[in-house]
Amino acid sequence: MFRFPRSIQRGEKNLIFKGRYSHTNWDSPLALFVETLVRVADNSWIWINFLIDLGADGTYLPFEFIERFGIQLEEAKTEDNVSGVGGQRVEHVPFITQLRFESNGNRRTFDLEIGIFTREESLDLPVLGRDVMNFFTLLCDAEANIVWLVDEAERGKILQLCNDIDSL
Repeated sequence: MFRFPRSIQRGEKNLIFKGRYSHTNWDSPLALFVETLVRVADNSWIWINFLIDLGADGTYLPFEFIERFGIQLEEAKTEDNVSGVGGQRVEHVPFITQLRFESNGNRRTFDLEIGIFTREESLDLPVLGRDVMNFFTLLCDAEANIVWLVDEAERGKILQLCNDIDSL
């Protein structure tokens, strides 16, 4: 069952989290990435570099993370409610955890369900989907290599700037 994330902490100001552009492989155009902390099974935090995918409903990790999250596939409850290009359903294990963005001493932490795929060929890169991205305004500029996730506290300033430009 899909669960919407819940923001449990937020900083006081300037919550702009910086990402970067990078290639997913040599034949692809530049893609948007952001690095965040994710809590794993032993309650430690690890950095994971996520591909920002606004076409993905949820946040997902490739099979290589199964052990790090302490998942025993033989005992795990799996779901197959995810599909990608072509519509083929893919099996994953839902894992309740936390994801944390940090910037200039401020942080924003989410409780959320991450899907971890059960087969190696299902996903190459960690994917940060709309379940988290809908909490941010995304600013990106490939030429300047700028990828910013702007917290809603700062969103008003961006909207005002856009309105000012629109009225010119």
